[in-house]
Amino acid sequence: MPIRRADVAEMPKPPVRERERRYIYGGTPTPGTAGYAIRPNRKGIRRKVSTFNLILLLLCIGGAIVFYINNIITINALAYDVSQLQTKYDQIVSMNEALRAEINQKSSWERISIIAVEKLGLVPPRRQPDWINIDRDKLNELQSRSQDAR
Repeated sequence: MPIRRADVAEMPKPPVRERERRYIYGGTPTPGTAGYAIRPNRKGIRRKVSTFNLILLLLCIGGAIVFYINNIITINALAYDVSQLQTKYDQIVSMNEALRAEINQKSSWERISIIAVEKLGLVPPRRQPDWINIDRDKLNELQSRSQDAR
């Protein structure tokens, strides 16, 4: 027997089941779970990113990259300067050591005595020098005469 439209309109409607508001998170439901067809996972809401925020983010990233590269360039320049100064310092230290060695060589007693005898004709003393005793009265008298002469 075919179903007519009038018969469908008179048929009692099944009770309306209200959809459950609970959702399953952290996994997918299995077909054997009660309410599988009724409670599917809710689709995620996609948030829109504003153009201003996107441009602001790009500017911040660009600025950070520029500062990072500038920092690297500055550090390389400073390292080069330090290297140059260290080389210059090492040269000065080696020159100072060479000059100290030359001073020690030229101020040695043997060298001075040879130059004194050969070039200047000086003769080393044969005995130790004696102490000279100075009479204070005569010294004061000479000082007073030299002051009067002025």
